[in-house]
Amino acid sequence: MFMFAVIIRILALSLIIWLVRQMIAAIMGSGKAHTKKSSLKETGLMVRDPVCGMYLDSSLAICHDEHDKPVYFCSADCKSKYLAESGEK
Repeated sequence: MFMFAVIIRILALSLIIWLVRQMIAAIMGSGKAHTKKSSLKETGLMVRDPVCGMYLDSSLAICHDEHDKPVYFCSADCKSKYLAESGEK
């Protein structure tokens, strides 16, 4: 009976560890979201958002031309912050 209880506890702990790892991978973005079947056409050109520092594919970024030079943002919020700080509309 004691061995059965130990085995059940080990299995339960293993399951909990596996679930926590799955949740962390989902939160951190393990890269499995974009598979070959993805409808997004990524260019492979990585750009950096000047506001938050996030790197992302240029085809997924929001682009703003500033003095004939593209500036890329990860979101409309970052673009708004950038424009507010630089005084542009």
